[in-house]
Amino acid sequence: MTIYNDVFGGANIYPSEISYSAIALSADVVLSWPEETSTNQNLATRIIDVTPSAGGFSIRLPEANKTGTGNTILFNNRGAHTFTVRNSVGTQVVTVAAGTLWQVYLTNNTTAAGSWQSLQYGASVSQTNASALAGTGIVAVGTLLSQSVPVTTFGANYTAGISDRAKMYKWTGAAGTFTLPSAATVGNDWFCYLRNSGSGAIVATPSGINTIDGAGSLSFQPGESAIIVSDGSNFNTIGFGKSAIFAFDYTVIDVSGGAGTYTLTGSELNRVAYRFTGTLTGNRVVEVPATVQQYWVDNATTGAYTFDVDPSGGGAGVSISQGERAILYCDGTDVLNAATQGLSVPISVADGGTGATTASGARINLGGTSTGIALFTAVDQAAAWSALGVAPSGVVNGGTF
Repeated sequence: MTIYNDVFGGANIYPSEISYSAIALSADVVLSWPEETSTNQNLATRIIDVTPSAGGFSIRLPEANKTGTGNTILFNNRGAHTFTVRNSVGTQVVTVAAGTLWQVYLTNNTTAAGSWQSLQYGASVSQTNASALAGTGIVAVGTLLSQSVPVTTFGANYTAGISDRAKMYKWTGAAGTFTLPSAATVGNDWFCYLRNSGSGAIVATPSGINTIDGAGSLSFQPGESAIIVSDGSNFNTIGFGKSAIFAFDYTVIDVSGGAGTYTLTGSELNRVAYRFTGTLTGNRVVEVPATVQQYWVDNATTGAYTFDVDPSGGGAGVSISQGERAILYCDGTDVLNAATQGLSVPISVADGGTGATTASGARINLGGTSTGIALFTAVDQAAAWSALGVAPSGVVNGGTF
């Protein structure tokens, strides 16, 4: 049989109109359109009286793309239990409580699921139906609204928009970009989820001049994830999970300028390894949060001024000379040097040193004799001959050479 979706009136032309049916609902039921080839006893008629034997059962509508828009079905619950009407792919359309009548009508038949609307009949006081209220990030479960996080897998660059609210995007490719919409456009409360399940970094990049966690972009390494939230001006992350494999991070910060404090903020925080550069014109203090964290610091600044790393709140800090590196950590109060033992000098011969603090002492400690030391320190050939007892004329003990 040929189905005509675009006819006068917008509905199918059937061999004969079937206006009424009754269903004793004791299990989930799938309806069929009343076609001449249908073998299903449960037909989608204009009016259906339903008598559920228990709660929790559902009636699934036929495929929407096999009929025309405007097709209507009236469900009358004559039992004592609620049942649910779902589209052909199982998504809830309406819940029909005991003693109520709900009409569903088709507004879009381009897919099998279609778009169905619902209208309650015979109610002296209007009742809100959860299915009609469900929007992005919300799904109707029975008569209640519940949270919904649809998961979309992608492996190519993607630009998110307003309709991506509350969705989770799961990256499965190599290096790529996840472009966020304008924070001003999506407003204060738009959010999405991003997880990197791929083999390379996926970089979350806000549109325009917006930032994410105070930076122009945020790189998600494999295994990392976060909720990305708009405040109407910029984006922030919640629960940014750092992968243990990629936990080591490095940044270069220019702290040029005169005396004063440079406070680490935004994307400069939690980077582990830091190289500080620039010309200092006064003593400089880099202030870190008074929270537990480690800092690998390379003082690559120039200028004859001190360089300290201090915690906020007035705790003790550590001074690092120019050209030196140090591994520091903050215990929540003070910044401390991770090295607990310094180098004791002089180093003994047994430990690979000379056991001395002067060159002459080192030569003696290493077993040098007076002749050997004199020969070792000779400045020219004549001095060497003299150390060996050789006469300048080439005569030694009456002999010549």
